[in-house]
Amino acid sequence: MNDNRSASPAAVALLWLLGIFAIPLGLALWAALSALAAANIVLIAAPAAVLLDWTLSGERYPAALFASLAGTGFGMLAALGTIAAFKAGIRCTAGGLALSARIRKGRAL
Repeated sequence: MNDNRSASPAAVALLWLLGIFAIPLGLALWAALSALAAANIVLIAAPAAVLLDWTLSGERYPAALFASLAGTGFGMLAALGTIAAFKAGIRCTAGGLALSARIRKGRAL
């Protein structure tokens, strides 16, 4: 293939229009994944927060520790799904960037 050619003006215009919608959606995807990861970290660290609360306040409620342990279990299970979602997000982002590069270079879809 001839690597010196570039995309037609119509392809560049459509790529620009696609970017208007794809970039905010991609940023929203990564923001949601980051929030999900932060929630998992907080759930996994919940027993440490309960122990810190016990040492600072002096009041001990065993139910709080049991609830935090349940949250830790849920956080560990949700972390498995979050890892899979991050891998899918990376694949989607890389595929979109590769598609954009192919269109900019004038290659066929």
